[in-house]
Amino acid sequence: MPRPEGTFPKYVLGNSDHEQQRLKLQASIVGTWTENYLLAAGLEKGMNVLDLGSGMGDVTLLAAEIVGPSGSVTGIDRDPVVLQKAKERVQAQGHSAPVTFLHSEILNFRPKSQFDAIIGRYVLLYQPDPSRVLSHAAAFLRRGGILCFHELSFGTPASSYPATSLFGDTVKLIGEVIRRSGINPDFGLFLAKTFADAGFSRPTIKADVPVGGEAGSYIYGWATETVKTLLPVIETLGLGTAHDLQIETLAQRMEEEAVVNHSELVGPLQVGAWLRT
Repeated sequence: MPRPEGTFPKYVLGNSDHEQQRLKLQASIVGTWTENYLLAAGLEKGMNVLDLGSGMGDVTLLAAEIVGPSGSVTGIDRDPVVLQKAKERVQAQGHSAPVTFLHSEILNFRPKSQFDAIIGRYVLLYQPDPSRVLSHAAAFLRRGGILCFHELSFGTPASSYPATSLFGDTVKLIGEVIRRSGINPDFGLFLAKTFADAGFSRPTIKADVPVGGEAGSYIYGWATETVKTLLPVIETLGLGTAHDLQIETLAQRMEEEAVVNHSELVGPLQVGAWLRT
């Protein structure tokens, strides 16, 4: 259901330098799944693509690699700080496809031309009315255009072995912070309904699950860096302090516990949904 106007919180993860680095780490972890969803949705060379909530530009640049020099990608975001970082990344890395970043709220965006595909990662769950965003965006699609979104679910973590662990407690903490911030941490499970509420047929839906537990797994750092970003909110909500969480050794302690227990730790469910309009 849409949230009442005026009650939707600011982006809970913020735009600190630490959060910008965390986004790069996260992109290196989930990028393959995003790419698979985009390709399965039909993204191909020569397409003109719009990336909603482009942030640091990871999905924008991924799409640029797919569409190549005969295509183009436009990323929009409401945060001028991360947009500037994204522009700097494009200049530093260089990409064959034309890439543009624009400062805009999604519902205020009015492009002068239409797109072949509209995409996004971890963006709909932060919208006060995600189905409205889909309806608004679809107006910019050419006939037969693609809508493809990669979201996640972590508010009700999947079972791991062992059933209780430091990693599991950490994921639950992250989910509780997100929930108390007015956001549904299990939004990835509501994509079919979101598309339906926007007036679309049921999208194709695919899910992937990160699993760790071995020495050196990315899963410990991913969870820990997210907690570090959320620490001011965690403290404000009275859910803990840096001292309580022993934040500087959190990843190490997760790993040591997991290795001793021969754990299989299940991370946030990754959900891709796409259709042609």
